[in-house]
Amino acid sequence: MLKKIILISFIMTTFSITLKANDFPTLAKSEFVFACMSSNQSNRDFMAKCSCAIDEIAKRISYDEYAQAEAIARLWEGASPREEAFKSVGLSKERMDKLFKAQAASELECF
Repeated sequence: MLKKIILISFIMTTFSITLKANDFPTLAKSEFVFACMSSNQSNRDFMAKCSCAIDEIAKRISYDEYAQAEAIARLWEGASPREEAFKSVGLSKERMDKLFKAQAASELECF
């Protein structure tokens, strides 16, 4: 009986991790790949590397976290007082740190 419970727990955990890793919409993945290729090289090798990178990022953070971090990154690019004030918000730093770690891991895995 204990073996069945352990097996069911393992399957449920594995399934939930898989769902989390695949919650990025296809459009978001495509946009990432196009942006990645345009800032590198637009060839098949980089298409594979960029596709790998977004898959690795998706393994580490949810799509909601990614979308929030992307919005924060756009605000961080500006230099107005409002945007400067936004950089000091704790949640912004937290989200960006998580995205930076996921991006670093994807660079190591894919490039």
